[in-house]
Amino acid sequence: MSKYTAVNGTEFTDEDIEKWAAEAESEQGYTGGHIGPAVPGRPVSVGAEAKPFTLRLDANRRAKLDKLARERHTTPSDLMRGLIDSL
Repeated sequence: MSKYTAVNGTEFTDEDIEKWAAEAESEQGYTGGHIGPAVPGRPVSVGAEAKPFTLRLDANRRAKLDKLARERHTTPSDLMRGLIDSL
């Protein structure tokens, strides 16, 4: 049985995936209440006044950024926001 780690650090197994699939495919459907209602659009994680910022990176720099984000169980964007906040 394989073990996996989600981006947020939560670990799960093949058994968990099978259980989730069976639940989703059942007549009853998903019964968990921890997700909450669906909200259209991207979540506002940095404030309503946030504006996108584009940064061009060569393949080597992007690979480093992606690797570090995976190691820290976060996204490249959150990693960059944290770096800017630390300045």
